[in-house]
Amino acid sequence: MNRFSMLFLLVLGLLFIQNMSTVYAQNPQEDQGPAIIVTTLEMAMPENGSMAEFDSLNQLYTDNVIKKNDLLVSHRTLRHWWGSNNRQMLVVYEVKTWGDVIAANQKNDELFEEAWKTEDSRKAFNKAYNKYFTGKHSDEIYSDVKSGKK
Repeated sequence: MNRFSMLFLLVLGLLFIQNMSTVYAQNPQEDQGPAIIVTTLEMAMPENGSMAEFDSLNQLYTDNVIKKNDLLVSHRTLRHWWGSNNRQMLVVYEVKTWGDVIAANQKNDELFEEAWKTEDSRKAFNKAYNKYFTGKHSDEIYSDVKSGKK
């Protein structure tokens, strides 16, 4: 399991426990629509890095994990474009239901291990990719407000 997946699962678990009474108070059979997971990351530009390398690593992960995960309805990686903090990056996933949140993350882990078959190759990828981040991040899970759609 890579570092981001472990962090994501930890935060997700804490959110789940914190909101358990709300979740159980709702009818589990009720269609609550998709869940949108947003991770906000703070980027760093290491001396031995380049945007070309970051884009290449991000594309590798997207091709080998994200595009192969059939539980993901959509996925976007967004970089801050305008304003005072151009180091902010958002990773946005959409899954069909609340129940798919953990399953999709577990599938990402499986696909990551399939793409980078050895522990050494996974560590090397994570080291190369993670140098582009400060470690500051937040995770949120959202639901659609149906009255706010176009």
